[in-house]
Amino acid sequence: MDPFLVGATIAVALLIGAGLHRVWAGPTVFDRLVAVALVTANGVVIIVLLGAVLERPNLFFDIGISYALLAFLLPLALGRYFEQQIRERDAARDSDRDSDRDSDRDSDRESNDDAATRREVSP
Repeated sequence: MDPFLVGATIAVALLIGAGLHRVWAGPTVFDRLVAVALVTANGVVIIVLLGAVLERPNLFFDIGISYALLAFLLPLALGRYFEQQIRERDAARDSDRDSDRDSDRDSDRESNDDAATRREVSP
């Protein structure tokens, strides 16, 4: 085992830990998605380094490529899902605002009608 490869593997493992912290504490969903992409990319590097350390690079390279493909698709799918959820939430919020405006207009009309009726009735 090459000590340099072992040290590099440990260093990348520490970077994965930092990325997991960002996944956990990310202020927004999209920050968390970027952190997931970072963690998965570092995971591919760890798989390749383990292949070099264990002197079985062909097997680990194939596993790393497969994992990289899945790691590429996961943030794309999750980003699309969360973007759709945000759009639906914003559309619901806009429709609530429109209904609130309509109800405010109706109440204003009713109060104006009441005021006009009082003016007509009073001598």
